Amino acid sequence: MQKKPFEEILSEVNRKFGSPVEPEELVESFPLSDVMDKEILMHREAHFGGKFDIMLEYYYSGGKGTHPEFQLRRMEELKALEDSMEENLAGLLLSGAEAEEVARARDVYKKLRDLYGENSSEARIPRLIADLILSEEPEAEMETEAIIAEGKKIIPFLLDLLRSEDFHNPLFPGYGQAPFLAAKCLGLIGEEKAIISLFENIGRGDFENEKMVIKALKNVGDPAKDFLLKVVSSKPFSEDNERAALALIQFQDDPRVAESCLGLLENPEIFAHDSLATYLILACEGLKDPGKRERFAAIAKKSDLPSHFKQDIQAVINSWDTA
Repeated sequence: MQKKPFEEILSEVNRKFGSPVEPEELVESFPLSDVMDKEILMHREAHFGGKFDIMLEYYYSGGKGTHPEFQLRRMEELKALEDSMEENLAGLLLSGAEAEEVARARDVYKKLRDLYGENSSEARIPRLIADLILSEEPEAEMETEAIIAEGKKIIPFLLDLLRSEDFHNPLFPGYGQAPFLAAKCLGLIGEEKAIISLFENIGRGDFENEKMVIKALKNVGDPAKDFLLKVVSSKPFSEDNERAALALIQFQDDPRVAESCLGLLENPEIFAHDSLATYLILACEGLKDPGKRERFAAIAKKSDLPSHFKQDIQAVINSWDTA
């Protein structure tokens, strides 16, 4: 089969995108060492059998595993180039280590699929975990319900998934989101043993995944709250304090939480840590006692307090007035 001339490829790209693309622009858009191009190709090889057609169809439909930084236009361009060359770009661009990572991801897919061919009782719970990993629903409601019904005996499997570095990798089955679904299940079961692992996953995913982890800690209840209160007040102040303060916003209706956060805010040292101070201010929305509310408002009157903190404090005070 004769390869398409470059001019024909260019014409196809122009038709698809409805705007002219100069040949020089198209050539410049294909640097062989481009990191994003490699990520697109690895994503395609791992999840879509190396087929751009399948990948593009999935992206057009807005599937759960779409990568927010991958541009449809770029995928179309890479497909056009690959079609013209009649050569798999992955074989040309990916290093040995990158190809090996893709192979590992595909092997995990195979192992998960193989579970569905086993009829033994020992495979039942692993299949439920596989259902959770492979679900294309963002919240995996049906799969979550089936897992929660198993109770405590499924917890070791959920903890393994939560702690797995591979399943945090978007290249592997579940697109990097499966550990957060495991976190959701652990929270709904109310497993205290998961507290530290849940805490360590704050900040590892996007906003929605982070919400899942923090909600899971809230669902665990008092043991999680006590752990977070201990961490948020520990010194020296670090990222752990910030993560604890962020999670404690979910517990703000507990007077002990809001009052502990107020006490920390009365230490001027706190305001050297921007995110930590902001989260503590938000957690003070749960203050109920008039005297403690006055102490909170007094912080905003300090002359050396940066203006953005004063604005945050005032926003909390305004929320009391509208409650």
